[in-house]
Amino acid sequence: MPKTSSDHAQEASDRGEASSVCAQLDAIARIAGKLSGAQSALIRLQVPVSGALDGRTVFGDGLIDIAGDMTIFHAVMASPGGLIVADAQGDARFDAYPLVRFFAGLPMTNDAGVVAGCLYVADEAPRIEPATELIDDLRAMAKTAATTIELAEIAHCEDVLMAMGGGTAVEQEAAQVNRRFEILADALPQLVWSAPNDGLSDYFNRQWCEFTGAPASESHGTGWLNFLHPDDVPAAKAAWATAIATGEPYMIEYRLMNADGAYRWMLTRGLPVTDESGAVSRWIGTCTDIDDRVRTGDLLEFMSRELSHRIKNMFAVVQGLISMALRKHEGMAQVSQALQLRMVALGRAHDLVRPRFAEGAIMRSQTTLRELIRILTQPYVVDDPGRLQITGGDTVVSEHAATPLALFFHEMAINSAVFGALSVPQGQLSIALSVTDDVIVEWRESEGPVIAEPPVPAFGIGLTRLTVERQLGGSLTLDWQPQGLAATARMPLQQLHAE
Repeated sequence: MPKTSSDHAQEASDRGEASSVCAQLDAIARIAGKLSGAQSALIRLQVPVSGALDGRTVFGDGLIDIAGDMTIFHAVMASPGGLIVADAQGDARFDAYPLVRFFAGLPMTNDAGVVAGCLYVADEAPRIEPATELIDDLRAMAKTAATTIELAEIAHCEDVLMAMGGGTAVEQEAAQVNRRFEILADALPQLVWSAPNDGLSDYFNRQWCEFTGAPASESHGTGWLNFLHPDDVPAAKAAWATAIATGEPYMIEYRLMNADGAYRWMLTRGLPVTDESGAVSRWIGTCTDIDDRVRTGDLLEFMSRELSHRIKNMFAVVQGLISMALRKHEGMAQVSQALQLRMVALGRAHDLVRPRFAEGAIMRSQTTLRELIRILTQPYVVDDPGRLQITGGDTVVSEHAATPLALFFHEMAINSAVFGALSVPQGQLSIALSVTDDVIVEWRESEGPVIAEPPVPAFGIGLTRLTVERQLGGSLTLDWQPQGLAATARMPLQQLHAE
């Protein structure tokens, strides 16, 4: 049967609608990539959507080849909670993709339980412990993609009905847009809000109304501020005003009052929607409940501080016991002082790298190697800090590596203060750091006493070698040159990061 003009019009409408859905899915994939900081973010479909979608089944950027791998696709589809691989090295499923170290694949499931495909993010760098919040955000993006596809199917049916007549095109198009947005907003687990470019909110989804126990109209304009904790209102207003003025994304944490009158912590984000000229036409945002994480983090941080305080008290007790035990023994004063200084060094290192918590999750040590060296050598150059130069690269030091590193640098510094460059006013010490797969520490002393031969074993050679070679899996060379000690320690970078 030959095609009618109505058939051709419907086909043109399908092509336009498919192009629109393609653009939306591309945008969702890009947002997922930005949220995760990953180099690749893809959407892979398994169901047809409103026609041929320009013949595409893959959307986004990056490692397109992985989207066609059915082994990975089926593994993700078979994992309701998603397939999260912190480090894909050694995982046979990723043998064909050596550049992929971190991978997260989330099924795109709508409220009806229909799985439309998968959302992938992949990166060349492994993630030791992907943040729970990141995975939650990616799940929300996967659901957004599924809802977008569902809306496209609904729109396709509505277009067919429009072609059959009923209402003006403008009225029906406006009704479609509103219906699609409301379905999408109500499908999300977060509280969703929207505002025009003047910042006066005009939309709140069903979850917002259920949470606050108030109709959306009470939150319109600036009414939403009435549901915030009074202490958080000034910061929220200031941050929102800045976003409106600059067009930059809005993000803040505040306490929001629920229907029972209790406050819960929310992470609120808002993104600008821009027109073709780049001007902001509307804001769309979400509020995510992070109350449990915040309160758990506060408790864990309190417990960590208390434990740290008790450990430091133990160091003080041990110092006192050493002093008491050796006080009556002549000739042991130097031994007592050396042991007490080592305990002080360990206490400083512990305080630098003790675990800290936020929102219920452990915050990995942010203490760097240079900071550790600076803290441990500071007492020996307090009169003239310019005598010490630390140059080169830097890296974060884990709690596990901090103790042997503290002992190593303490021994090197105290021996320099007794025998080497730091024992005389004009002495100089330079520490050069190089960070690649190995961390190389070049310790160079100059303008100190002339060293005719290596010092006696009291120099601490045994302890420095033990810490570098046995505990950190590295190597240590010591060269006593006439102008001063030249020492080079080489340690695998992964040993300094190991927990």
